[in-house]
Formats: sequence, C-alpha cells, structure tokens
Amino acid sequence: MLQSKPSYTTRKQAFAHQQSPHVVWGSLLVLLLAALLRIHNLDANGLWGDEGWSVEFSEPSSPALVTQNLVDDLHPPFYFITLSAWRQVAGDSEIPMRFWAVCPALLTVALVDRIGRKLFSPSAGIAAGLVLALADKHILLSQEVRHYPLAFMWMAASSLAFLHWLENPTRRRTLLYASIMIAAVYTHYYTALILPVQVIYAGLVLRPVQRIWKLLFMMGLALLAFVPWALVAVHQLLIRPEGILHSMPLSWATADTLTIDYLGRPVILGIGLILLGALSIKNRGQFLQWNESPAVWYPVLWLAVPIIISIVVYPVVTVLTDRNLALLLLPIAILAGHGIVAFHPPGRYILAALVVVNGLASADSRYVQPDWRSMAHFVEQNYPVDEPVLMDVRGGDKALGYYLRRLLPSGTQVISLNQWRIDYGIYFLGPVQDLLEKNDGFWVAYWGDGPYEMDNVYQNYGYTQTATRRFYHLGAPIDWYHYDRLPNTDEILGTFGDTIRLHRVKTAYEVKRGGTLNVSLWWSAPQTPSISYSISVFLMDGDGILRAQDDSAPQNGKVPTTTWIPDQVVFDSHAIKIPKNLSAGEYQLAVKVYNSADGQILHILTDSAISQEYLIIGAVQVR
Repeated sequence: MLQSKPSYTTRKQAFAHQQSPHVVWGSLLVLLLAALLRIHNLDANGLWGDEGWSVEFSEPSSPALVTQNLVDDLHPPFYFITLSAWRQVAGDSEIPMRFWAVCPALLTVALVDRIGRKLFSPSAGIAAGLVLALADKHILLSQEVRHYPLAFMWMAASSLAFLHWLENPTRRRTLLYASIMIAAVYTHYYTALILPVQVIYAGLVLRPVQRIWKLLFMMGLALLAFVPWALVAVHQLLIRPEGILHSMPLSWATADTLTIDYLGRPVILGIGLILLGALSIKNRGQFLQWNESPAVWYPVLWLAVPIIISIVVYPVVTVLTDRNLALLLLPIAILAGHGIVAFHPPGRYILAALVVVNGLASADSRYVQPDWRSMAHFVEQNYPVDEPVLMDVRGGDKALGYYLRRLLPSGTQVISLNQWRIDYGIYFLGPVQDLLEKNDGFWVAYWGDGPYEMDNVYQNYGYTQTATRRFYHLGAPIDWYHYDRLPNTDEILGTFGDTIRLHRVKTAYEVKRGGTLNVSLWWSAPQTPSISYSISVFLMDGDGILRAQDDSAPQNGKVPTTTWIPDQVVFDSHAIKIPKNLSAGEYQLAVKVYNSADGQILHILTDSAISQEYLIIGAVQVR
C-alpha cells in the first residue's frame, strides 16, 4: 500500500466503495449514538476540582492573559484559549462549557472511523467508531470541562494526516500534518507520544527508506513552532520535579485498574477483540487464519509505545494517570473494530450487537466527586447579606468558588484560603486578620484531616462558631462552619416567652417579586428549652394581612431548640418565597416563635408589659 501510489481507477473504486449508502448510514448511526451518550445528562454532576481549574484559567477574555496564567501550571495554553473564546459566545454555565469537550469527542469518533477504513476496510472503520462511541472512559472525559477530548482529537487527526502523507507526501499534506501537530502539542504534552509511533511505523513500511527524512522534516516543523513554549514547559517541570502529584503507582494493581477502566467488563471480550485485530486474524472459509498486513502495525505501535515510554520515564517524572493514558482508547477501538470484522456475517453482526448491549448496559469507568454544587446551594439558602465566604477545601476551591460566585449576590467576596497561602506565603495571616477585622461573620468550607486548625485563629479575633453543616465525600467529611463576632449578651431585640432571645437580624430589605428574601437570625436561650420550637418569618401588608412566610425549626430542623446549649448563640436562616403576583410596595418583616407540636405561640413582653405575638424586625421593599 505504501510502496507505490494507487492508480486513479483503484482509488476511485475504493472511494466509491467507502461512500456506499450502507457505509454512510453506518457511520452516521455510530455518530448519533456517540452524541446521545455524551450529551445525555451532560449537567447531571456538578463541576469537580480540575474542571474548576479549567474555568479559572480560561476566565480572561484575552489569549495573552490566559497564556500568562498557565506559565506556573502543568499545561500548554491552546485548549484554555479556545475555551475562553467559546465562553464569550456560549456562556459560563455547565452545559455550554462541557459541550466544548463533546464536539472534539464526536470528531474523534469520526476520525477513528476514517482511520479504520484507511488501514483496513469501511466495515472495520464503522466498528472502530462504534467501540469508541461506547467506551465508558471516553464518554466520561467527553462530559468534563477538560482538554483531553481535544488532545485525543488532534492525535486522531494527526494519524489520519500521517497515513495520507505516506501515500503521497505533497506540500499541502506536509503543512496540514505540521499544523495539526502544532495544535496538538500546544493542547497537551502527551500528544507528542504519537511522534515516535509514526517514526517507527514509517521506518517499518516506508519505501524507499530515504523518504523518512521528509517525515522527520515534517515533524521538525511542528516541533520548531513549539520552541517558544518549550522554555515555559521546562519551567513547569522544574517547579514540579516530582511530576503529577496524583500519578498512579507503577504496579500490577494499576494495570488491572486501567484495563477495566479502558476495556470494561468482561475484560476478556475487549482483550479478545484486540488480539483478533492485532494478529489480523481473518475468517477464511471455515477457519480463522492469520492474514499478515503491515497496516495493523500502526495501531499496535500506538497502543504499545505510550505504555513503554510512560514506564521508562516513571522513575524520573511521574506522569502515569488514567486520563493521560486514555489516549490508548483510540488504538484500542481501532484494533477491536478490526477484530469484530474478522468474522463473516452474521458472526460480525452478532459480535457487534454483543459489544453494543454490553456497552449500554454497563458503566465501568466512573468518578465520585465532591458535590460542590449542592454545597454552594446550601450557602445560597443560608447566606447572611454582605458577608464574605471562605473556602479551605484542598483542590476543590476552584469548582466550589465557581458555584458560589454564580449563586451568591454580585460582589460577594469568595476567598480561597489555599490560594492565599500560596500567594502570601509566611504573610498569610496578614490578609486573614484584615478580613476578620472588617466583618462580623462569614461562612467557611473545610475539607481536611482532623479538627479545623484555623478555628483558634478565628477565636483569637473574637469569633465563635454559630452553625455547622456536614457533607460527605467517600466517607470523608466536608464541613461548612459559620463564624460570628457575637453581640453583647445585653444586645437583645426581643425575648420570646422569657425563653428565647433574638440578638441580631440580617436581610437585604429589598426583593423582587418571584424572588427569595433570605433572612438571617441569631438566637440564644439562658437555659436549654424543654420544648422544640419553630420560627416563623413573614411579610405583612399595611393592613396586617399575611403575604409570604417561611416556617421551620432553627437551621431547617438541623438544630432544634431542645439541643441548644445555655447562652450559646445559634445562627438561623429563613428563605421567604415572594409570590409573583404580590403587589409592589413596602411590607413589614416580622418573626414569631411557637411550639412545633401544638402551635402555641411564645408571646413577647414589651417594656409596657403588653404581650405581642410577633416582633417587627424591619420593612421590606418589594419591587
């Protein structure tokens, strides 16, 4: 195939065969299946830590600023620049940002189809696309705001351009290949692993061998364009000489994990198809026989070389991650697709149906990530107006911060203490002190081992913990704490039944019709109440008619009054839903306390000894 250029008639016949209706429809159905699997439930899970990094790095609208932000990271800039541009057009919500990964993922399925056709046959191409379309790992990576699908697309495009160039090394094909490789290495460093694959393959099949110098020149064009960024790449390696911190260990357990991750269960099905494809076994007559073909060496090398290189460099730089090596999904799909068509119909159709059923019925690659979206919603529903929100949550601060900034009022300070530790170093407590002195309360998220070490710092500045909310991730707690600089014990807005004291109220005092008014209250009791009381926060019009309300035990029932510690201040929050048809105007905001069991109200004694059922705590403007 590579020793002489096919005649025009031969190429025309091959093209016509590849464009036959059943081939076209087969490819379209595979692409449709791939799209459905990748678009379905695209926003079912919230962003996780690394997606938060992608969002933050692509935040600037200027490519120069995006590139500058990545200098001290571990990645090249191309994906983040394109994501930044895409966000200017499509927006910042989860579905548009993740769709930017779906698009190259679908193109990769189409390119794998074309590679399979180029190397073997139209049927092998369709089967290869089908295997990749159903690959759980590829689906998973296609639904994240990350650069892996784009990197895999460039590797597939590079392979197809390379195979075309081998047939006829024209100047146009040389420039096309070089352009693709430039985009690839500026997207992910691991894409460079396709270069030794192609060099080795060319050395095996290229005739005359002297033409390999043209190939090296073509690759040199791509690497030459990478020189400006090469110094940055060296800098990135020097500041992280240990490599990727979450790299997997080099062990048989890792091999077993990745085998299941990439092939799914039962692994014998995937391994069997790969072996059939790699050995080029064909059904001839009534027997399976080996059909020697140099074309199969390309996907075999593509599968073997990255594994070998990753193992060799592991003692120097730990880069062995399930995401980096997911590039192996492409040669796996090509070889497995070739293995499926080793059988004549109806055998190949039965085998393809088995692959489809197994692929749709199982999900062998999944991640369980912290639910930062739910945690941010909790703060949104319990947010005291004009307070900062702090995050001390390891690597999850970028994802959590994304949701907090979207959900909380514009201008809210959302601060990553981890980032402050990096930015300020030994002076870290300086900005923390300034923040504490300027505020009287804040929420802080903590994810770590053992007690929260910053608690003593907050206490030294007069803060006390007034509320907690615990979430879990794989059994490990992630806590929200609310800290307040407490009012004096004699600062009391009202005492309900000589039992419960209201110390402080925070709200926006302005709300839109159809919106939600968050009202924050701070309570205490001289003795632990023996009765579980509920709090009602409500709006009344000028005639004293109830218009909107929210009733619940303190902290939505999480901290009933029967659990209060004497004189301990308890933070409480209520969200009043404002009816859309409520007339605009001023309304009175009031609060009352009553027995949860029988509804008996705790009356308020005023200075004039007149008993009141509720306390007016402000006026709210509804617009």
